[in-house]
Amino acid sequence: MDYQEIIKTCYSGDGSDKLKKAERLAEEFGSLLLAHNSIQEQLEAVKAAVEELDTHMGAMEMGITCSHCAAMPKGGCCSAYMGHENNDALQLLMNILAGVDVKLVRDDEVECCFLGRTGCILLFKPVFCLNYLCTRIREDSDGNELSLLEQKTGSLLTAQSVLEQRIIDLLRKQPV
Repeated sequence: MDYQEIIKTCYSGDGSDKLKKAERLAEEFGSLLLAHNSIQEQLEAVKAAVEELDTHMGAMEMGITCSHCAAMPKGGCCSAYMGHENNDALQLLMNILAGVDVKLVRDDEVECCFLGRTGCILLFKPVFCLNYLCTRIREDSDGNELSLLEQKTGSLLTAQSVLEQRIIDLLRKQPV
């Protein structure tokens, strides 16, 4: 598969377009990708990093903070814009490969299309969603908590980036 085609088709479009591309890639190349030990190992590394970050976010009670904000009129950073602009087909493909039932949860053009009743349905999230720390989170947390949060976020983003690059490398070797 041509590298330019991967870049052009995996990173453009809205959430629906990107999900369709991810589903096509999973259907066509999912078994091949999962057959590679390097993909399996990196999927496990990303899952472990997700678990570490989730545990720390739970200890910081970020779920309460974010839920409170999301319940406010026009509240929350999980807007429709985020669902269409901040994910990509490869990130959605990684979720599919990890066993996540990726689907468009909402189409109200208000909130993120991947925002379910209990939060984001994605195991592996877009960079913005992981990096963004609103004023409320920064004010409600101490420096040590925030520092550890940023370290764990960085570890997760690095692991996701490695996985995405491995997927791209394998896709590039496939005939069109």
